[in-house]
Amino acid sequence: MLPLTYRLRRSEEIKQVRQHGQSRHHPLLVMVYYPNNRPMSRFAFIASKHVGNAVARNRAKRLLREAVRHYLPIIEPGWDCVFIARKATSEASYTAVDSAVAQLLARAQLTG
Repeated sequence: MLPLTYRLRRSEEIKQVRQHGQSRHHPLLVMVYYPNNRPMSRFAFIASKHVGNAVARNRAKRLLREAVRHYLPIIEPGWDCVFIARKATSEASYTAVDSAVAQLLARAQLTG
């Protein structure tokens, strides 16, 4: 489980990241990131109804949270990131989602 200190929880903060941040795309998900001037990076996970029913949406978010938790030690501090699940995310394996997160973090140069 991703610790609460690493989560973006307020909708205003998530909205700011989505409006002003840069995005990177992958067939499984989209990552939007924006600098936060804090000593740590924070993350939010979004799965709209387009992804599927509640079970599929929750599975997609669980996969994303676990993949991000796996990369926490190498993610640069000072970023707010929003991961947006696509329909294929809920049907993908953990290794595919983990690989997608790694690719997006590398493309955005957020890993150290």
